[in-house]
Amino acid sequence: MYIALLDDEKAENEYLHELIDAYAVKKGYDIHCKAFTGGAQLLNEDKFDLYFLDYMMDEMNGIETAKALKKKFGGAVTICYLTGYEKAAAEVINQRIYADGFLSKPVSKPALYEMLDRFYNASFFRRLELKKGREYRTVYPQDILYVEASGKKCVIHFYNGAEEFNYFLSDMESDFLPGELFCRIHRSFIVNMMFVSSYDAKSVTLENGEILPVKIKNFREIYRNFSFTLEK
Repeated sequence: MYIALLDDEKAENEYLHELIDAYAVKKGYDIHCKAFTGGAQLLNEDKFDLYFLDYMMDEMNGIETAKALKKKFGGAVTICYLTGYEKAAAEVINQRIYADGFLSKPVSKPALYEMLDRFYNASFFRRLELKKGREYRTVYPQDILYVEASGKKCVIHFYNGAEEFNYFLSDMESDFLPGELFCRIHRSFIVNMMFVSSYDAKSVTLENGEILPVKIKNFREIYRNFSFTLEK
């Protein structure tokens, strides 16, 4: 697992790096961190599995960096904000601005470890080996926008296109897609809750602008209970 740390204060990066290294040793996980002090510097790198971004920075703030990362990598990036500003915290809580998580600064060890556990437990980084024709294709749950039924097969939609795989939609739901991230909203659609930007009684709108029909009565409750853990 590769983690990017972005804070314009070098000491903050070093502190977070130490905490994550200790977490990796405790859990026996293979985690590699790389620290950055500017958003432009980070954008020159390849994709990381997880980004910890300082919300408030002078040159290129966390929101601007997150937006650029989503554009560069097709939206499929996992972002946790760090901030010591109450106003910024309220913005994240109320609007979920490109966020998959949030931690208050100074970051406490229990809060960070709980957040890292959540990412692992939610299978953000589980690798799926899915059959496509006669071959197998590696797919990560965090890269999937939604899955659509297509007869005896299903179509997985990504930001940069769609691919057909050799599975019934029901098999994808039961055997591959982690329930912490995905919701069956219609007999023909399973959506990644990370990418839902808005919804009403009849449909959901995804971050890329696509609109999907909703045919379940409790979607509002499911969405509210989606594991977007905020540390206050």
